Amino acid sequence: MRKVLLSVMTVGFLLAFNACKKGDQGPIGPSGPTGAAGAAGQVGPAGAAGADGSKILTGAGAPAAATGANGDFYFDSTAKSLYGPKAGGAWPATGVVLSGPAGAAGANGATGATGATGTNGSTGAAGTKFLAGAGAPGAAIGSEGDFYFDTTNSVFYGPKGTGATPWAASAGSNVMPIGRAYAAKTFYLTRGFEGVTEVTKTYGQVANVSYGMFDIITTYTINSDDEVRIANYPGWSDNREMAFENTAGSGVFDKVPTSGNQLNPASGAFDADFSVGRRFIYTNNTANPTTTFALTQIDIDRLTANNGAAFGYLTYAKVTTSPSNPGNSYMPANPSLLTPGGTMNFARTKNVAVTSESGASANYNATYTAQTRLNINTIPGLGANIEKYKQEGKVFVKYKYFTSNTAGNNPENHAGTNAGWVDITPYANSYVKAVSYGVDNSDTNPTLFPGPFNAPAYTSGMGNPFAGGPNFMGTANIFGNAGTTVTLATNQTAAAVTTASTVYNDGEVVINWNINSGTNFGNATTTYSFGPTTIPSVTVVGNTGTRAPAVARGFEDDFYSGAQLTSTPAGQLDANGDAQLVLRTGGRPASYFSGTKLVQVQVFVIPGDVIKTAKAKGVDVNNAAELGKYISLNK
Repeated sequence: MRKVLLSVMTVGFLLAFNACKKGDQGPIGPSGPTGAAGAAGQVGPAGAAGADGSKILTGAGAPAAATGANGDFYFDSTAKSLYGPKAGGAWPATGVVLSGPAGAAGANGATGATGATGTNGSTGAAGTKFLAGAGAPGAAIGSEGDFYFDTTNSVFYGPKGTGATPWAASAGSNVMPIGRAYAAKTFYLTRGFEGVTEVTKTYGQVANVSYGMFDIITTYTINSDDEVRIANYPGWSDNREMAFENTAGSGVFDKVPTSGNQLNPASGAFDADFSVGRRFIYTNNTANPTTTFALTQIDIDRLTANNGAAFGYLTYAKVTTSPSNPGNSYMPANPSLLTPGGTMNFARTKNVAVTSESGASANYNATYTAQTRLNINTIPGLGANIEKYKQEGKVFVKYKYFTSNTAGNNPENHAGTNAGWVDITPYANSYVKAVSYGVDNSDTNPTLFPGPFNAPAYTSGMGNPFAGGPNFMGTANIFGNAGTTVTLATNQTAAAVTTASTVYNDGEVVINWNINSGTNFGNATTTYSFGPTTIPSVTVVGNTGTRAPAVARGFEDDFYSGAQLTSTPAGQLDANGDAQLVLRTGGRPASYFSGTKLVQVQVFVIPGDVIKTAKAKGVDVNNAAELGKYISLNK
């Protein structure tokens, strides 16, 4: 026992000795206890509220006005109807019924064995969405697998496929026009002018004036008074005919200096009325017709020089200050150039060339022929199946006109029922093809069916189906009737004509048109003066007098020694220097009429099994409204 104790003491002594040994690091001590948690930091400010998303709400019965927000949808679980989207704080008056009539109860299947308990699966992929909007969906709308409802045309799309047209049937999507009641399908056909063919295109006439022989060289210069007149009268270089007040301050400008009148060629002097300060206007100043100017002594000196020999040139001849070129018949570099301080030179000749307009901006009128072709037997998606619907089910047909291009070329809402649609169902059901589909609406099985309205088996020449409808595009006539003339836009008219190809048979309508585009098909002429002009009758600002008309004068009028005014071709001008031009304007290209819409037809079809069930319950299956009501109430 003592040995053991001694050994332990010896070991403890050695350990103690070693622990105190200088320069050696001691062992790491045990960790201390964890300190208390610090105080919580301050709460940060709230983030901005996100925009409300649209929701699909549900409830028993139609939605109340206060239910939901704009953009939301609502599903009536009782009537199985979809409302939406909500807009302007209001829900649509009616919903679209999405459920069909209940199917027959199936037989009970055998009880299956209890399956094993499965394990939790992985997170699934994002689900599909139900979208809606006015009109067909664009390719960028939604994701693959989504569904879309066109609220304008009641067409259901989905699921979305892939490719350039992912919502189309070719992409694997289902496009289902569900119409306004379950089991019904609605098809639309819009038609306007087709095969627009140009018959005539006639350009308007234009007169181009040219000047030559600028060899009347003077010492007169463009002074400060001339500069003021040029600034207020853009045509100053072409014609400077003046009309003076008949009495100072009267405001009536009807005195024009002429040979043998106020200007005396024998003396080269003006009458006393033409004195410094007498007010005058330029008769051709259409830019500023009421601007007046004052006669100066320089004006009098110019106009009476050489016994008035310069009067005609100073008043009516083309003037320039450009240098003349004797090697080019004295044609100046720029006949319209007027440089302040420059010397005036005048042209001896003035030629008026009457030609047809040309170029991209030319004016013209044109005539076209066109057709409107409409066949309810060839509507995309329906086609020949319309015959099966007519004999086993029901076909209802309506139409709307369009407004003219001047009113936007949009569908009209005609007065009356059906939200503007006009019924032509009897016409559409007035014929059937010589085929048999089984038991018809009368529960009989003849070889050829008489059709759902007991009409003759096949008829032709049924007449214009639109004859019982409203007047066409604001006219007093009917769409397609021969002689119906409609104004499509300003100076654009179309008239229906009867030809051998006009058809109103068997669901096919072909209307022939003659179109006039532009003005002046009668080739009326308009007088344009190129010599001295008559005084226009306008009132000068600040005066109550008017201008009395003056007698037209020939261009020569004793002021020139030789002929000055000519025309190309010769004989285009009369003795007064007037030309008769045939102006034609307002013509439009054929493409303008090809884009004009005239009529839209709606074809509403219901399958035969629905008709048989409704008929068995006493529903008037020939009444679209009653039939739709029945289907809505018996989902």
